[in-house]
Order: sequence, then C-alpha cells, then structure tokens
Amino acid sequence: MTGSGAEPADAPGEPDKLRRRIAEEAARLVARGGDSERARYRAARRVGQGWVPPDQIPAHEEVRRELHRVADSGHGFASLVGDRFDRIAAAVAPLAAVRTDPARHVEADALEHALQVFDLVHDERPFDEELLTAALVHDVGRAIDRADAVAASLAALEGLVTPRTAWLVEMLPVARAYRDGTLGQRARHRLEAHPDFEDVLLLADADRRAHVRNAATPALDEAIAMLRALAQNEAADEA
Repeated sequence: MTGSGAEPADAPGEPDKLRRRIAEEAARLVARGGDSERARYRAARRVGQGWVPPDQIPAHEEVRRELHRVADSGHGFASLVGDRFDRIAAAVAPLAAVRTDPARHVEADALEHALQVFDLVHDERPFDEELLTAALVHDVGRAIDRADAVAASLAALEGLVTPRTAWLVEMLPVARAYRDGTLGQRARHRLEAHPDFEDVLLLADADRRAHVRNAATPALDEAIAMLRALAQNEAADEA
C-alpha cells in the first residue's frame, strides 16, 4: 500500500510511548530507593539505549503518577504491593538517596532525618499514629521535586494518609515560621485556633532538632511496624 497509508497508524504516538516507558522505568528505580531526578535520566539511558531527546524525559509528576498507577493496580513493583503501610514505606525509602547539605546538617541523608523526627515525636506522642505518620513522611516530596517538596509530598501521599496527617505535613512550614517569629499575625491566629496547633508545633520542634550524626533511631521497617500496630490496636478498640 502506498501514499499516506504506508505509515503505521500508531507512528505519531511513538514519542509518547517512549516517554511512558521511561516514566515506568524511572518509577521502578524510585521504588527501589532511587532519587527521582537521577532516576529519570538513568531510565532514559536504559530504555532509549543511548541518547534520548530532552523533550522525552518525563517530568517528576509523570514518574509519581506511574508509581501510583502501579500501586493502585496491584501489579508490578513488589515494594508497592501490600497494605497502606507498605506503600508508605515505599514512599519514604527513596529519601535514603537524598543527601543533606553538609554545611547545615550533619545527618547523612533525608531518611536518617525523617527517622530522627519520628523518634523524637514518638518520645512525646507514642500512641498518636497520625502524628507519627506525619513525622515519618513529612519530607517524601524531597525525593520527587525539591523545588516544591510540600506539594510533591501531599500528592505522593494522597490516599495513603488521613486528612489530619496531610494537614500536619502541609502546615509544617507554617509552624516553622511560627516558631521563627516570621509568620504574619492573621496566619498566627489561624494556626493557634486549629485543634492540632500543639501537635504541629511539636512536629516543627522535632524537625528542627533532628539533625544529629548517627542518632539511635528505629529502622524504617521498625517504624512502619510501630505505625501498623497502632492502627491495628485502634481498629480493634473501635470494633
């Protein structure tokens, strides 16, 4: 057959298909503990087997969507299959690849910082699963989009955490500003009027203190087991 029919019908869609395959491979790398920024380019080299046009490198948001797509489908990444807490662990694990600024932080990586925050909050609120979850997950967006880590965190955690936990993560920067004395008067009043005001300040204080070299903290799987046990105990009490 000649003329316009000679070109395969799906040829115009090939670039989009390549971009999706790169996003899928990048999501696999992130799920295994990789940093989203490096994972996108490593995936491009693997899938494209060489140079890939810059416009075919998927954005952070595309990689995040692929992570959620596979997790929601129940197929694919073994680290994302399981209960809600398994999926939270998969969201937190990539922080091990996020290095901290040595000029300001002595902890090795963002995962070590998150576990320190978790441990400090646990000392004060050992039975508050929602607050402890916020302590563990507050920085997950740093492995996805450091330019807007809070928004990336909330997007990645959608459907995995309660509205209260999401609020605590979202308002942590506001609580930091409150403690610094840089928050405007109206915002201060709004924060003070919220029922979780004291808890978000506790989270902010723990976040500020969690910069210790080689601190003794639970491992990620231990923290997840603690959260799961609290949730199961609460469910049993309500039954």
